[in-house]
Amino acid sequence: MNPSGPPDRALFDQRGCLTPAGFAALARAPIGRGPAELGAHLASCARCQERMLAIGAGPRPAPSSVPRRKPRLWLGVVLAFAALILALAALILAARMR
Repeated sequence: MNPSGPPDRALFDQRGCLTPAGFAALARAPIGRGPAELGAHLASCARCQERMLAIGAGPRPAPSSVPRRKPRLWLGVVLAFAALILALAALILAARMR
């Protein structure tokens, strides 16, 4: 609903609910930056909320602020080798104490 006039016909149907174009406009918009009139309607209309959930266009996960690094394979290999050496050392010590 535009503050200066009637709701946009492409985004709202005769009942005042969102059309597929309205849902598409919300889905295309970045998180928190959707058209205000569409967001306000969706927040107050149970029918449109159910339709939004049914089409699977629910909330998207927020993008991570810190990009994830790839795991370091060499670090895993070094740690596994160190664990093996410690286990071997423990076995040798246990055998000497008998």
